[in-house]
Amino acid sequence: MIQLCVRMRAESHSQPNVVKALKSITMDAQLERGFIDGRIYQQVDDPDVLCLEHDWSTAGELESHIRSICFSKLLQIIETAPQAPVLEVHMISAVRGLEYVDSIRFRGD
Repeated sequence: MIQLCVRMRAESHSQPNVVKALKSITMDAQLERGFIDGRIYQQVDDPDVLCLEHDWSTAGELESHIRSICFSKLLQIIETAPQAPVLEVHMISAVRGLEYVDSIRFRGD
């Protein structure tokens, strides 16, 4: 899985419009091949920071998205931030849940 992460500052008076625009981007991305899930949220320790995360099946599908009009719209949105935004791509090789924790904690060593 590949995860696109964007963190950007949005002043409180402009947040509703930025959130609306990010929701629109997420809805458009959902129509693209390889899109798994998306989230938009405020950073807990700084509510002026908005975060967008999109999960993609493969690097190739994310690369196709990066060349899309949808991604160009995302770039336009983050360019409006009063401070430089952070954009990261996380290459996730495995995701494990509580069964993994159980296997470590209770394996009888």
